[in-house]
Amino acid sequence: MARCNLTERIIIENLIEKQDEENFQIEEWQEYYKCWAGYRTIKGKDFIAAKASNSEGIVTFTVRYCNKTKALLVPGANKKFRINYKGFYYDVLPPVSDFENRHDFIDIRCSIII
Repeated sequence: MARCNLTERIIIENLIEKQDEENFQIEEWQEYYKCWAGYRTIKGKDFIAAKASNSEGIVTFTVRYCNKTKALLVPGANKKFRINYKGFYYDVLPPVSDFENRHDFIDIRCSIII
């Protein structure tokens, strides 16, 4: 659950597929939702609980639950969304969690795109 202040501005982007003039399929990232988030790195006990092998570049963004952010809870949504934070892009890692299904906050685990 979110134990942090929502003080960081993030942009959630979604992947749009469209066709160009020559009917080739192209993918483009488009701004989906801009919101306030809490930011923290995964380390120590949290990291071991996540069964991850390398902590470098893995962070968690905590955002308020709303109609826009609940789209991240759908299975497979991690392939359609990414987060833009201070000019850096982060891939969404499964699972995105709604703490105890309270519909208050959503924790989005991400890894930085290098």
